[in-house]
Amino acid sequence: MNTILLVMIVYFAAMLYIGAVARRHVGTSADFLIAGHKLGILVTTLAHQAAAMSGWMFLAWAGQVARMGLGALYTAISAGTAPITNFAILARRVRALSGKVEARSFIDMLESRYYDEKGKTLRIVSAIIMVVFLIIYAGSQIMAAGTTFQFVLGWDYRLSVVLGAVVVIAYTSAGGMLAVAWTDFVQGVLMIVAVATAIVLSLRHAGPTGSVVARLKEINPALGSMAMNPITAFGLIFASIFGYFGQPHLVQMFFGMKDPKEAGRGTAIAAACSIFLLGGSFIALLGIALVNHGRDVAPDLNLLVFFREYLSPVFMGVAVAAVLAAIMSSADMLLHVCNTTITQDIYNKMLKKGRATEQEVLTVGRIATVVVGVLSILVAIYPFEVLMWVIWTAFGGLSVFGPLVVLGCYWERATREGAIAGAIVGVAAVLLFFFTGWYNTLHLAVVAFIFSMLAMVGVSLLTPPPPAHIRELVRSLARD
Repeated sequence: MNTILLVMIVYFAAMLYIGAVARRHVGTSADFLIAGHKLGILVTTLAHQAAAMSGWMFLAWAGQVARMGLGALYTAISAGTAPITNFAILARRVRALSGKVEARSFIDMLESRYYDEKGKTLRIVSAIIMVVFLIIYAGSQIMAAGTTFQFVLGWDYRLSVVLGAVVVIAYTSAGGMLAVAWTDFVQGVLMIVAVATAIVLSLRHAGPTGSVVARLKEINPALGSMAMNPITAFGLIFASIFGYFGQPHLVQMFFGMKDPKEAGRGTAIAAACSIFLLGGSFIALLGIALVNHGRDVAPDLNLLVFFREYLSPVFMGVAVAAVLAAIMSSADMLLHVCNTTITQDIYNKMLKKGRATEQEVLTVGRIATVVVGVLSILVAIYPFEVLMWVIWTAFGGLSVFGPLVVLGCYWERATREGAIAGAIVGVAAVLLFFFTGWYNTLHLAVVAFIFSMLAMVGVSLLTPPPPAHIRELVRSLARD
């Protein structure tokens, strides 16, 4: 136990050190909010991948595979494809658009694209949606961190939650997006190492995948079958693909890219990483589900229990650090985007009418990180659902922005009124499906995307077209 704790302390110290180094490179609000457009494509891609996987990767995903068996392949396909489509469809155009309109935040970009600088209705609606669901999302990651500490170290859950949150808050408030990107890059590498380790151990102790599926099917025919409600299967396949387009913490990662022309390389890197992470983890977790079957193990803890049994304390410490890396790489970017929304979109643009000084933006940004972190801790301590559903609820709520981003980059006819309608109708649909329990049939991310898209297209066609300079702006994205 002391060895595992020591390795974890070294890991935390490394993340805090990166945050301290990043702080020295933060001289302006642009550095803090969008990394000053200084991020290379490798850092951008791995940071994007790590931020996307979250605590879902090693905890909720392990539980899903244990419960669904071969049926979880639908989710693996979706989550493995999503980073590729996100980079291929959005990276270059989002970076170009954010640069042309000099956006410092996700909402800055939407407001400029949808010519709502005077009315600010879209800014207000987007800020409310983002703050609520980003806090829930960050809370889910802190829940995952607390669960990990509680299991590995035997600490009280609440103490574990606070510890994990404090580390993330510390380096995020210090270095902003620079710290987030650099730490997420390191954490992405750790996640790859953890999945590789899980694959090797799973194949060694459970056998080849074909044999594993056959044995699971003998235990429970449902575990060896992909048969399910077609609507549910559709939702699982497209949840991540549709959902990634609207996640502000992933889209804003593209703002920091140094060269938008590198997006093609980013797509290739994303493809290699996501295929390995999702395909590899699916193979490994099937075997682990078989090894742990019949034992008194909570499904979400399947991977951690397996690692504890078959790894030495040193390597167990590294494995736990990798699990925490998946959690913290999402929590930090979620906190950063949320504090950007509060600092840039609410404080600077609305309260200060765009006249806040650089020092004010930096100070308020760091304070906002702490406040949002505290609220996320409360979500983690008093969750409204189990981990998987807290994650998916937040993911679904943020997915309403997918059509606004995609159509904003590709369809010059998309209007301000359409964007506002899309955001409101999408959130209303998510809340309706959640409170009625229909989310068990159709994934909330798909609900959000479809309803937001339908409302946006319909209202856009019924309202006057955007001004000429906006239509030209969208056309120019295809040329850059």
